[in-house]
Amino acid sequence: MSVPRDPLLRGLPRGMDVRIPLDPVVFGDHWALAGWTVQPDVLLVLGEGHQVGWVERGLDGTDAWVAVCEGYFIGDPVTLEARLHATPERAARTVHQVYLQNL
Repeated sequence: MSVPRDPLLRGLPRGMDVRIPLDPVVFGDHWALAGWTVQPDVLLVLGEGHQVGWVERGLDGTDAWVAVCEGYFIGDPVTLEARLHATPERAARTVHQVYLQNL
């Protein structure tokens, strides 16, 4: 499975009409998922006012979500397989952890 293009480069509408605030206890302030009703399987992870990655459902042929940060799937460094998540919020948490480690 290859990493798809950044959602902002796919010709989706300029304005995002979906915004899901993420738990401030887990993520801190100003973290959210944002996306488009026309493409519900792709959500940007916004942290502190900017895109830090995205999550996407169905890339492995299942209903699982994968996390993408800096153009790479976040996953197992040994098997090189993307980590699968049951919800977009759990995938966003993985992006959040990577973001904090790279600060």
